[in-house]
Amino acid sequence: MGIIDIYEVDLCRRGRCEEQDARFVAAEDADEAAYKVTGEHLHSEGERRKLRLRVQRLGNGPAPKLFYAA
Repeated sequence: MGIIDIYEVDLCRRGRCEEQDARFVAAEDADEAAYKVTGEHLHSEGERRKLRLRVQRLGNGPAPKLFYAA
């Protein structure tokens, strides 16, 4: 088992992410956090209109990771 961090997962609609829709999950990485919220394996590359999630580790983490629908 690796190190568990808390991630903020912002749900996005029509390419816009809203912080008021944020969920907080414990996960080993951003990919796992995205999966825990959606139950789907999403892609980290895609079109802006297909943006589904913005995932960021709480604290002094790297830039948010964006996830797109297939």
